[in-house]
Amino acid sequence: MNRNFFFATVFLLLAATAGWFYYTVSVAGEHINELETELAGINKRFNELAMVSESYDDFKIRFTEKLSSFDTLKTVIADNQGYASVLEAIREASERHKLQIVSLQPSLNDTYPALYTEMKIPKNHIECYPVEFKFYGDFLTVGAFLDDLLTLKPQVNIANLKLETEMEHGGVLTCELNLYTYIFIEGN
Repeated sequence: MNRNFFFATVFLLLAATAGWFYYTVSVAGEHINELETELAGINKRFNELAMVSESYDDFKIRFTEKLSSFDTLKTVIADNQGYASVLEAIREASERHKLQIVSLQPSLNDTYPALYTEMKIPKNHIECYPVEFKFYGDFLTVGAFLDDLLTLKPQVNIANLKLETEMEHGGVLTCELNLYTYIFIEGN
């Protein structure tokens, strides 16, 4: 009887060891692999965050520079009331160079009001408005006028320029411009 008891105990120990081994390798092994994959992802994210926190001082310096740049830009770019002065500066430059204005069409329409309501626009921001401009002049006056527009660079940018020559009218240039003007909007 002791002999049967001994073999039964050995058999139970072997069966328990085999069950434990099966559970550890097969069932828990998959779970361990999932946990190791998740741990690797967490370690990767932790390393990314550690690199970001190391560069916080650089980020703070860049942010401060952007703020001062924005504050400087506020003093250069017209506000809602000063927008007419930008258009007036364009008109005066064209008169100074004796250009014949065919059309000057600012586009102040908000063509996407639904989009603007969905966007999270900060209270203080800069909006861009297109101006379509067409005029006649000779080569030198058109060049001098475009040079004057470059002095208005923070307020006016040239987007598209189309020049056509009319030889039958003494070499007069027809110039079509798409300008982008900017307005500083200060929130309430």
